[in-house]
Amino acid sequence: MNKTLKNSILIVLFVFPSTFIFSQKIQLGILSSFEAYTGTGAVSNSGKFIGDVGSDNGKMTGFIPPNFIGNVHNDDAVTKDARIDLVRLYIHLSDIFVTHPGTHAAAFGGGETLLPGVYSIGGAASLAGSLTLDGGGDPDAVFIIKIVGAMTVGVDSKIFLTNGTRAANVFWVAEGAISVGAGSIVKGTLIAHPGAISLGVNVNVEGRILSTEGALNIASACEVKPPVGPITIPIDCINGCNTDPAAIVDVFGSVKGFGLYTSLGAVANAASSGFIGNIGTNAGAISGFGTSVVIGDFYHANAITAKAKIDLDIAYIDLMAIPNTELSHKPAFGLGELLYPGVYYIGAAGSLAGTITLDGNGDTNAVFVFKFAGAFSIEAQSKVIFTNGTQHQNVVWLGGAGVTTGAISLGANSYMKGTMFSHNGAVTAGAGSNVEGRMFSTAGAIGFSTGVLYENPLYFDAASAPLPIELLSFTAKAEELHIQLDWITSSEINNDYFNVECSIDGINFTSISKINGAGNSNLTLNYSEAHTPLLDGVLYYRLKQTDYDGKTSYSNIEAVAFYKRNDFILDIYPNPFSVQTTFHTSKNLTGATLTVYKSDRIVQQIKNISGQTFTFQRENLSSGLYFINLSQDGKIIASDKLLITDY
Repeated sequence: MNKTLKNSILIVLFVFPSTFIFSQKIQLGILSSFEAYTGTGAVSNSGKFIGDVGSDNGKMTGFIPPNFIGNVHNDDAVTKDARIDLVRLYIHLSDIFVTHPGTHAAAFGGGETLLPGVYSIGGAASLAGSLTLDGGGDPDAVFIIKIVGAMTVGVDSKIFLTNGTRAANVFWVAEGAISVGAGSIVKGTLIAHPGAISLGVNVNVEGRILSTEGALNIASACEVKPPVGPITIPIDCINGCNTDPAAIVDVFGSVKGFGLYTSLGAVANAASSGFIGNIGTNAGAISGFGTSVVIGDFYHANAITAKAKIDLDIAYIDLMAIPNTELSHKPAFGLGELLYPGVYYIGAAGSLAGTITLDGNGDTNAVFVFKFAGAFSIEAQSKVIFTNGTQHQNVVWLGGAGVTTGAISLGANSYMKGTMFSHNGAVTAGAGSNVEGRMFSTAGAIGFSTGVLYENPLYFDAASAPLPIELLSFTAKAEELHIQLDWITSSEINNDYFNVECSIDGINFTSISKINGAGNSNLTLNYSEAHTPLLDGVLYYRLKQTDYDGKTSYSNIEAVAFYKRNDFILDIYPNPFSVQTTFHTSKNLTGATLTVYKSDRIVQQIKNISGQTFTFQRENLSSGLYFINLSQDGKIIASDKLLITDY
């Protein structure tokens, strides 16, 4: 990425694919005050517990002061909002790019040290002994471990956080139950989707305990408390969050507002799932959504579903009329392949196994249509990855193209993106499926189970907005001699004033200015403030908003790299890399030195660098996060990070 040292914004706090635009950080909403929550299940406590606790459907026991400090919520408006925010959190975590896909063994611990990243395990996982999460000196280091199965923490296991790692940025997400053995120390939030979470005797947890559906049990002598500091994990807003970018999306007409729809057939869901989009059938039963989160409406055999039937038939005709451009692809897709925009026709049934990347070549209107003259089956844990502008609204997987029928089936824990559209066949998703898109059929049942389906992972704003004002934006930008801070509100209620707060570590903040609010307003208002830092480096900013009654709330945190040295630009591409990368500079170097650090230890040094381009070889360096300084004439002229991968 380009780095202009006198005028730059450092927003990417961890290195992810460059096609994503980070506009927000992960938010918990209502869950921010909760230490333990389950959508369905009993919650029992016999230890020391700090934070709110709740169940939307289950008995609560053992939450009695002085060993309990917090509020108890049971089947009320708060627990219902918490269900929505938990699904949102799960979607955001699931949507973050996996940097270590299946590269780590299912067993963690044994004295090992992990570097920042997003790890995926293709089955149940365990932790035994000690595990160190090393942030490499970065207070925004991210550790997300996604487990396709249950998680077991052995007796007396210990998780240690070093070199800047904070428990607020550590998440353990299991597609099943989580059990923690006696005497263990756990750092990070535990999420079971779904499944029970049980803590043995004398367990210490710095993090939250959350389940979409399952009992929560905290045994005697346990100490459970929320993590310190903010969550600074960025979530992607693909292509400006444009949920209707034209291209082929318009062929679906009125159907595009549905997440699940069939013209003829039942629509059924098993266990707790999450849906963003309408659900409907023009002829058939709708069942199984009672314990699920649905952001949308249900439609059954009415004028809206009748119109949707007509539009879906037209959509099939229009899709079939699009000229086929790719005729040579085999029926089997996946196995790590990369595809470019086109209309792919397969004159038989097709399948997807493993991963497939759809590369839009930088075009946000890039079209991918896959026509299968038969059924289309997706194997368990298969995954579709988008890059370089591809959007799910412009991706269609069509089963039954030009033939009588073509069912579509998604295997358990598969990650699909795009519209799954069957002509006269069923569309079914196995347990744990994650669908960024929609599931349609002209005549066939729709089936779903214990997963999530959504059009836009940022859809939820609900009752959990971080401020009692409508904050349209808050930005921090480095100018030549100061940091420019700007924010815009679209409405304010009882807003007394703002404090602009600054931090050098993202944890401890100090107010640098106070700006009066508008009180009550429904107009769009612009605010600005300038801050002149005394030192170069990365600074963190946030807004603290105070009501007339003294209540306070906070915005997201923005990070800025501020340097007053010169206008020297350093560009590193690719980054991340596995074998080698290339450094490009805006000015000629003469006798420069590149120093590579791991934490505070020098691991490599290259001297006598000249010119504007030079290649850096990985050589014997292990995978992980590294820091670099480029110096000339005894002065550091640029600093950056390198992320080395094994793939």
